[in-house]
Amino acid sequence: MKYILHVILISLFSFTIISCAEKDESSSSSGTTTDNTTTLSAPSGVSAKLGYYQVAVDWTAVSGASSYTVYWGSSTGITSSSTAITGITDDNYTHSSLDNGTKYYYRVATVNSAGTGSLSSEVNAIPRDATTVTEGCKGKETASGTVQGVTRTGPSGTFYHSWYGASPSNGCINNSSAISAFSTMVPSASNSVKHALVITGDGYGFTDTWHFYSDTACAVETGFVSSSYGPPLATSDNITIASPPDGYPSVATKVTYENNYKCFLAETDAVETKIESLFGGISLTKGTVYDEAKGTDKKTVLWTVLDNKSGQTINWFYTEDNEIANTYPDNFTDPGGATAWHAGDNITR
Repeated sequence: MKYILHVILISLFSFTIISCAEKDESSSSSGTTTDNTTTLSAPSGVSAKLGYYQVAVDWTAVSGASSYTVYWGSSTGITSSSTAITGITDDNYTHSSLDNGTKYYYRVATVNSAGTGSLSSEVNAIPRDATTVTEGCKGKETASGTVQGVTRTGPSGTFYHSWYGASPSNGCINNSSAISAFSTMVPSASNSVKHALVITGDGYGFTDTWHFYSDTACAVETGFVSSSYGPPLATSDNITIASPPDGYPSVATKVTYENNYKCFLAETDAVETKIESLFGGISLTKGTVYDEAKGTDKKTVLWTVLDNKSGQTINWFYTEDNEIANTYPDNFTDPGGATAWHAGDNITR
């Protein structure tokens, strides 16, 4: 009997030792894992930074999180019932394809096996449009002044490139044939363009800008190529054109300039590639204006400007570069290749 009792006591003592060891091992292991029986607290350090038609939302990572959910909307007061973007495994999220000029609001929640935790503080941002020529370039695009010395009148304001005589609203060209014809200048994925000639400064400055857009209404700009001519810039040597073809004026004026300043902006890969290929030796950064400090063209260039036809208001403005003698019309390299600029009511529209 004593022997049996002794064996039982030894067994109980051994079981106690083993159990304590297992308990100690379990306790040690639990110190490196997260208790997933409760939801986690909201992320801290949440911020929203504007971008080109997008908002970048950032936050501080939470230990134990399996993912994050971003709740958003276009009005303040974001709750868990707001639109949710789930399954985010990074500590940031870029919200794209947004409307420029609209303020967007965001709150972030942490997710683990217990579910979605509380929401962070609310942040907001307004996506931006592309920088304008006026904002980013030394050669501005805002129209002012009148070009002096033109035979028939003194043109001023903004003139838009016209496609086969059409007068598109706001200068926007979304004709697919036109865009295809402009492919030397226009980047791929462009669905509309504006080509604007702005007479600026004291009337002796020209800014020639191609604007590129991803939509068909010239609303979402993806970049531009802008050239500013002068100073010095002068108009002189008025030319009478004998028997001009229908639609052409009968007089022209030579415009002389000595400097050509370039300014570029790319907001997409396609625009960046196109501009860098057109103007070798430059490297663009998307979203940043490349503005030359000095003119690249120091040679005197003659640029023929055809005045509007007699009896008409300034509705049309024709240009052709390169003066070549004994061509028809006078000083035109290609009569059919002249660029027609439509001004409408002669104001920036």
